[in-house]
Amino acid sequence: MRNFIKGLTTLFNSTPGGSNYAFHTSIGGRLFYVKAPPGTSLSNGDYACFQILNDVDDDTFTENMVNVFLQFSLFSGNDSASDLTTIDSNLSIMIKDKTWPMDGATVVHSLRKQGDGPDIIYSDLEAGTEEYWLTTIDYEVLINRD
Repeated sequence: MRNFIKGLTTLFNSTPGGSNYAFHTSIGGRLFYVKAPPGTSLSNGDYACFQILNDVDDDTFTENMVNVFLQFSLFSGNDSASDLTTIDSNLSIMIKDKTWPMDGATVVHSLRKQGDGPDIIYSDLEAGTEEYWLTTIDYEVLINRD
């Protein structure tokens, strides 16, 4: 799945000013695979993480078509959920019903399966309780082997 992750991050980092770039801008370029690195703080702006939910052999497609289930987790430290709504909309613009190339294959369809949230999350830290907004969005992506 290295090629899929590379293709997705290439799409995310597409030409500034393009329609796909709105998602990049809305999270300050902070898209992480699986989890945010240590030291990532919502005080520095919103961010997103993505992960592959199903087990797919790494770059060894045995079928012409492969389904990948992808989940995005969107995080915001703002006082209201309105920023998450914008981030979610920008994510949809970037990925929903889109195709994009990757090494050895092409994403031929991406379908939004479900969204959950936004929910307010309270975390207990040594310095006190921190609250932030979280929403998760799942996509089913169909990959066609070249």
